[in-house]
Amino acid sequence: MSFFLQLCLLAALFVAAAALQATSTPPLVDVPTYCMATLNEDGSTNMNILTYATPVSVKPHRVWSLGLYKETLSYTNFIRTRSCILQLLTKDHIPLIKLLGGTSGRTVDKHAECAKLGFEWTENGRLQVLPGCAYYLKMSAMGEIVDAGSHAGAMCRVDEMLVSTDEKQAYLSTAKLRELGIITEQGRVAE
Repeated sequence: MSFFLQLCLLAALFVAAAALQATSTPPLVDVPTYCMATLNEDGSTNMNILTYATPVSVKPHRVWSLGLYKETLSYTNFIRTRSCILQLLTKDHIPLIKLLGGTSGRTVDKHAECAKLGFEWTENGRLQVLPGCAYYLKMSAMGEIVDAGSHAGAMCRVDEMLVSTDEKQAYLSTAKLRELGIITEQGRVAE
């Protein structure tokens, strides 16, 4: 290899290395927006926005990994019942994000507030669900729940799936919520 070519490669490596810097900010991800329905101790339903949900296996069972924020009533309910229904939200559900993701079911009657916004919950077995979601995934925990700091990780088996027959139901994403200023880059409900 010629000296000139070696010098050019060395310069390219230096430029590439100089373009890197340490950061504590992870890359922004664009993920589907889910609402998790859980069963309260009194038999009523609580709902909460769930940011971290992803499939991890399809055989022999569909398995998803859920990241549960530990400061929520939904987390408390999930730990007790080890089950939930994930609802894949659509753009029609945008008016619900601040209510479901920025308030606590301990102090706010989310069922009544959703009804005021035109989203009356409907029965689905023991839990109620939002109308008009693109998908509904009934899940149950498998194994131990893992403490991950602010969140806990749960591996869940998908017990049942229901899909909207309305082909126009495009799911809501976190990128769209950031674009609208509803959530921050950290994924929290904006003030």
